[in-house]
Amino acid sequence: MNITYRSILILKCIAKLNGERTVYGIYHLLNGKKSSQTIGDANLFDLTNLFGILKPLDREQFNKEIITLQQFSLINEIAPSSNKFIINTNGYSVLNRKLERKPIPNHLNGWKYNDSSQLLWRRISLLTQVLSNLIDEKKRYTPIQHEDTVIDWVKEFLMKSVQNRYIAAETLYNEVLQSLEMVSELEATIFVMRLTSSTRIGYTIEQISSLLNEDETWCQILFLHTLHTIVKQLETNGKKFPILVSMIAKEHHHNVLLTASTKTTYHMLIQGKTIDEIADVRNLKRNTIEDHVVEVTHQNSEFLIDPFVSPEHQQMILSTYQTLQTKQLRPLKEKLSNDISYFEIRLVLARIGDIT
Repeated sequence: MNITYRSILILKCIAKLNGERTVYGIYHLLNGKKSSQTIGDANLFDLTNLFGILKPLDREQFNKEIITLQQFSLINEIAPSSNKFIINTNGYSVLNRKLERKPIPNHLNGWKYNDSSQLLWRRISLLTQVLSNLIDEKKRYTPIQHEDTVIDWVKEFLMKSVQNRYIAAETLYNEVLQSLEMVSELEATIFVMRLTSSTRIGYTIEQISSLLNEDETWCQILFLHTLHTIVKQLETNGKKFPILVSMIAKEHHHNVLLTASTKTTYHMLIQGKTIDEIADVRNLKRNTIEDHVVEVTHQNSEFLIDPFVSPEHQQMILSTYQTLQTKQLRPLKEKLSNDISYFEIRLVLARIGDIT
């Protein structure tokens, strides 16, 4: 059976969602869509590690993957044209066999590390190229990164660095070398192959997969995992990697997991404002602010939901969830009393996600 690792990741998501969302929820999740629905689903179904890891994922290609999974008889559609699928026995067998050979790396966390790791890569790849060309005294070359903010950061780093170019290059080399000791040999190889120097342009993931005779998506996942592993290490042991940690220091902070609009709402909640007051001040719909509250609940296990849903309602929702064993809102709402809102159900489900 010729099935790609991308198909395996989609199959994994289908298994997790178990028919409770359409496959386009998976499409948005793998593309890293920062909507309250997608963020909520990533947390609710324990898929934050896969958030945005296939970005950019073409919708037409995604549809082909779903068709392939159907043709191989790995998934079943719940109802015609519902776009809701469940994985069958054959699907579980293939999924387990493939993941046993190529498991999803344990430090992969798209929701938590994607933004910081991409920033790290853009800066480290350009700085490596610039230092290499400075040492070889080459002045004419095309920068591997074109974003003004990345170029400005490298310029500022070189201006502020008390080390000369040779010491800076050696320090960066040692930091990268030490950080790559935390990943597999294949992952380290892919990472180094992607770097650009004064003598060669870094390879693309497509080129690397061809040269190594490996699945392209698998190579991409291993590359992302390497970046995520480095960022995770910088969180706890940044003093050992002064250059690398400087690449993400200002941008990587405790509130990074909240979307920008939600951060604004969160700060207003901390100030004691109600949902209606925030909606009025921000000129947003109440539903939008409720989405923000649910997002905060997913991301902050210490955030209290009692002001929004009474302990009595929390217990009723929890009991109904345990009976029905579903995270679909409508079946839960139909079993609960009319005075319990969808918002309250979403909040309790978000809190359940923190403890399960």
